[in-house]
Amino acid sequence: MDLNELILFDNLCATYTPGQTVTGRVVIGIDSPKKIRGIKLVFKGEADTYFSQWKKCINVNGRLISKTQKLTGHEKYFEASSYLIESALGKELVLKPGIHEYKFSFRLPHNLPSSVELAYGHIRYTTTAIIERPWKSDQEFKTFFTVVSDFGLNLHQNGLVSVQTEAKWDLSRFCCISRPLSINISVPTRVYVPGQTISIKVNVENESGKWVDAVKLILQKVITYSATTPRKDRKIMKEKIVGVSAGPIGDKQIISYEQKLVVPPLLASNLQNGGIIHFEYELTVEACIQGGTTHTFEEGTPIYISTVPFSDDQKPQPPTSKVQEFMQQPSAPEEHLLNSQQNIQPICRLR
Repeated sequence: MDLNELILFDNLCATYTPGQTVTGRVVIGIDSPKKIRGIKLVFKGEADTYFSQWKKCINVNGRLISKTQKLTGHEKYFEASSYLIESALGKELVLKPGIHEYKFSFRLPHNLPSSVELAYGHIRYTTTAIIERPWKSDQEFKTFFTVVSDFGLNLHQNGLVSVQTEAKWDLSRFCCISRPLSINISVPTRVYVPGQTISIKVNVENESGKWVDAVKLILQKVITYSATTPRKDRKIMKEKIVGVSAGPIGDKQIISYEQKLVVPPLLASNLQNGGIIHFEYELTVEACIQGGTTHTFEEGTPIYISTVPFSDDQKPQPPTSKVQEFMQQPSAPEEHLLNSQQNIQPICRLR
């Protein structure tokens, strides 16, 4: 007996936002009569994580050893079911040969994270049609739909302030001598949507005694996976997305310039609704020193990505006290600054 089953969404892209109503129909085609007890539709939203970590333990000989341990996490956002057709008092129903269509409608909960498939986890939303059969195993058909969470910038006031950060390294080989390299960056706001340009003001003070081949500004994604079984643990992964660079910068030079970084298509920051999968973005600074050494500033500047721009009446505010104070303008003569800035090469994108 041939049976064909389809779940068709009225939204051809099968993409929805939290709180939106999912509508569609279940289409079943059979070539001969079929006895059933009912047809149930199940909507589910859930997340899973899976990764391995090193764990120290004592073996049978009493020696301390390290071995890998598989960790997992599971989180359910919702699960709802309803019958499209159901027999009364447990009696059997008979589906006649032909095409049968059943419409459905389901309203998604609010505050859902976006669908995502990652290296060590995923957030998925599914619709499953189950044909319950008497004295036989049930037949199931599952399909996926996508949820795009609207991380509105208007809801995250902390992102509407300008931010200034200093990255500083001491490149001296001797403890009694200080040879600092200071890179200060300033952005007008932390919140952006894909396609917008981040204007980054950069000030470099190179007293390190070495040439700086390039100063790189990199937008990267930070993903945190959380596990609960057999124990609680986390795995943090950083992924470079896009960046710009400038240089070289000679020793004893003080240079100020501005760079533009266009935000590529990205998922919105998952800060409010994420549980076991949490992803955000940050702007980091790297200094490539002549000779092949690269220094990375570990404390990146948080950048919030959204699908909706902030309101026009919400202007970027002055920096908060939590952000490191921006350095004063260089005291070098204006003529020296002009000559130094001419050494900055055109912006090039990282590959």
